Amino acid sequence: MGLLALNRLVSVQRVRERRRRRRQRQRGQIRDAKVASLANGKDTSCQQDGSPQGHKRRRYSGPDLPEDIWRHIHFLMPLQDAARAACVSHAFLSSWRCRPDITISWKTLGGKDEVAKDFNSIADQILKNRSGIGLKTLKIDFCDYKADTYSYLNNWLEIAITPELEELTLDLFPRKAKYSFPCSLLSNGRGNSLRHLKLVWCAFSNTVGLDCLKNLTSLHLHDVHITGNELGCLFSSSSALERLELHGCHKIVRLEIPCLLQRLRYLGVFVCERLKVIESKAPNISSFHLSEIQGKFSLGESSLQLKDMMLSMNCTISFARAKLPFIVPNLKSLSLASDYEVPNTPLVSKTFLHLKYLCISLSEGAFSPYYDCFSAVSFLDAAPSLETLRLGVTQLWMKHEPFVGEPSPQNQIMGTRHSNLKSVKITGFCSAKSLVELTCYILEYATSLDCLTLDTTWGCFRRCSDHGISKCASLTKNIIRDSRNALLVIRAWIEGKVPPSVKFNVLAHCSKCHNADED
Repeated sequence: MGLLALNRLVSVQRVRERRRRRRQRQRGQIRDAKVASLANGKDTSCQQDGSPQGHKRRRYSGPDLPEDIWRHIHFLMPLQDAARAACVSHAFLSSWRCRPDITISWKTLGGKDEVAKDFNSIADQILKNRSGIGLKTLKIDFCDYKADTYSYLNNWLEIAITPELEELTLDLFPRKAKYSFPCSLLSNGRGNSLRHLKLVWCAFSNTVGLDCLKNLTSLHLHDVHITGNELGCLFSSSSALERLELHGCHKIVRLEIPCLLQRLRYLGVFVCERLKVIESKAPNISSFHLSEIQGKFSLGESSLQLKDMMLSMNCTISFARAKLPFIVPNLKSLSLASDYEVPNTPLVSKTFLHLKYLCISLSEGAFSPYYDCFSAVSFLDAAPSLETLRLGVTQLWMKHEPFVGEPSPQNQIMGTRHSNLKSVKITGFCSAKSLVELTCYILEYATSLDCLTLDTTWGCFRRCSDHGISKCASLTKNIIRDSRNALLVIRAWIEGKVPPSVKFNVLAHCSKCHNADED
């Protein structure tokens, strides 16, 4: 919320307030205030006016609103606007001095070259001005700034980490020497109030002895140097943890989640290259996301509690169809991204009775070029409660036989009525026979289908009609050719089978930006 939004709010002030402002303007008693940023440590609100009379500058304090409303309005403003407003308003000045959240980044400090040159000194002044005042949220983001700031960080954290701090985010710019987070600042009761901790691109070691993170509910470590043992010490003092996300923590070889974490509901592990084993004894995990990890995982008692799962690894589809119904039988949402698939995968011998949402993504080059997409039917048969299906494929990597109106013999099966399936979207739809047959199968046997979307654009390109831009993103001739072939197949073999009750969406490339002459 900026100053323009504030002007809209004060426009409804009382009539006498508007008249008072008009009289002040007529007498010339209100002059343009010099807006000095509090980020530089200057408070111009109490300076003397430069007039010959030497009177104090009179300031407009705003409409007569309760203090808590002013404070709420002020807290919704971006940092820079909030500082400027505090320079010209008594109501905002008091709320600035107890603002609970501070975000320090190149963007919030102005985003200009002159600000970037003095980034460290400005940020240093902001935090020094807030020393000893109840700061609840601090976010320090150096992703867009490459200057040497590590020498300042210890002082800033020393100021900010108090028994009142609830959320701390430290997002550093990647470089060879990672900043070593001073874990000692979280000891001796200073971390007792911390609820959310996010660290990006630093080292977090010396966790032995940490005993004051009893209220920590969310821990996010991204590209952080920490071992499995050090993480275990952290868990021992974080019994209230509800959400754990690890991304690119390459020093962890074995991840053990103790049963102490009774409140843990979400576990996400992404791209930890050396990780071989995930063993969880936390009993109440309901959401588990795993990406680019080839090690083994065991969820213990949580297997029966799990409702949401996302997997991305080698042979994900094969593994899911053969094993998951036995491991996590109560899933409601399942997302699968395959790094590699073989053509023939085993059929599901047990059903997902509660599965309502299924997303399957086959990335480019990740599967056999002759992979039969029609095999997704086995998932439909194994999920009688399924309501939403999302299927994503990559057209150019599919060496497929185009559909000419004759179904493959192996796909001529008697289908099961899917009375709960309501929404289907296929991204990367092309003229491959297996995709066309799968679509026709769904139209015939999904008796409650409400919406069918066939996206021939791969779903990842910006189109002028969708984004208000002058021209669509450039595409290769092969992509445009495959998209046009897909449209011909849709018109010839699919459109006529769509019931009137089904909302049918076909997404194609823009004919204005990609015309036939490009071929």
